[in-house]
Amino acid sequence: MEKKNMLAPTIVLVCICLVASMLLAATFQITKPIIDDINVRMANESRAEVLPEADGFTQVDTELLDGVTEVYKADNGAGYVITSAFKGFGGLVTVMTGMDAEGVIQNIKVTDASNETPGLGSKTTLPDHTNKFQGVSGTITMDKEAEGTYIAPVTGASYSSKAVFNAVSAALAQYEQIGGNF
Repeated sequence: MEKKNMLAPTIVLVCICLVASMLLAATFQITKPIIDDINVRMANESRAEVLPEADGFTQVDTELLDGVTEVYKADNGAGYVITSAFKGFGGLVTVMTGMDAEGVIQNIKVTDASNETPGLGSKTTLPDHTNKFQGVSGTITMDKEAEGTYIAPVTGASYSSKAVFNAVSAALAQYEQIGGNF
């Protein structure tokens, strides 16, 4: 009699778990394409922000350098948008770098710095910092004594600043590696 009393609730709980799992799987199947479409649209909007002269983008199939996650070419030959990610204080900092056909940075956008310290590391996402990269090409440096364009880090956010700096440096190196050819 005691086994029968324990068996009924167990069966009920297993059925509830199965139904909940099926509903969760169905919800995932329904929402995944919608979420994917939103992510693609947001990425394209970000690409358009960093390279506004472009009329569309096509992904470039090339060997990616360390830290570079994707390379897109403007359909009209206006330049490239290179996305790269490097470790900041709290995790990866992802940066989109838009360069014209000559390799001059038009804009950068920090697309993900969600794990950085609010109020400090998050300052690297603000125009006060990102605008420092506009018009730069070739070599950048965070050392005033080194050759290249000096980019001052955000005070109090050295790890986050270094992550953004490394991401933009990797984008410049990727541009050189692909030759900037259209």
